[in-house]
Amino acid sequence: MVMFSCENRDGATEEFTLATEENNSRISYEGRVPLNDSSYLYIEVTMWPAVEPGEGRYDLAEFVETENDSRQSSSFQGRYSTLYGDSPDDRLVQFRNSAINDGYKRTYIAPGFRGNITDSKLRMIRTEPFRTTDLTVRISAEKKLTVLDGDLKPVSLEREFNLVRRSSKLFTLEGYFRHNGDSADFLEMNTRETWAVTKYGDYRKAIRQYHQLTTRKFEVTYLKAVGFSTFHINKEGREIEALVIKKVLQMTAAPTPQEF
Repeated sequence: MVMFSCENRDGATEEFTLATEENNSRISYEGRVPLNDSSYLYIEVTMWPAVEPGEGRYDLAEFVETENDSRQSSSFQGRYSTLYGDSPDDRLVQFRNSAINDGYKRTYIAPGFRGNITDSKLRMIRTEPFRTTDLTVRISAEKKLTVLDGDLKPVSLEREFNLVRRSSKLFTLEGYFRHNGDSADFLEMNTRETWAVTKYGDYRKAIRQYHQLTTRKFEVTYLKAVGFSTFHINKEGREIEALVIKKVLQMTAAPTPQEF
């Protein structure tokens, strides 16, 4: 790995030269990665790009989440570097001096071995420390960051278990939530604007509560939550602004609004 240059190579562009520290512009990402079947590491990172290409400063906060609890486990401030691998599109961001001495215990299912050869038909449970090295992420073309382990391999390939870029500040959501089978949408109460809902944040929790409160398909529930908007590629391949439900505050049964 070498330091990233600001020059475009084969059409590649540096995503983090959108602002400078002088005008105090910032880019924020957040999301969770699994530690085991019942706990997650929620990561929030804000980046201020510097005048030098691929460089800047960051604020990083991490929270360990379980079914009934969320506690902040670490906090860092420092400098980040953008790196590239074998191709211009293989770009990584390393948050320097963000390693944790003991790290977090991560348990996951991995391919097993037959002799010295990996056998995809075999499965084994592995437990290893995570975050004992500086946090490193891979830049995705979809304005997302894939969290990597100490060997620079993805912690999870599932899209909802990585970091998504915020296109707004946090705000309070209040309105009507509806599950549509493989997707969900949200009608905001005051503006009457309908949002597509991504599968990041508390989406799974919202779906569980939704099914506890409804008895028929396409019913709605009243939802109050904290969230933000993000860029999202819809089924037609178009980039739209969609909603991330970061934290569900309240969900109750509700009649379906006429316009929903």
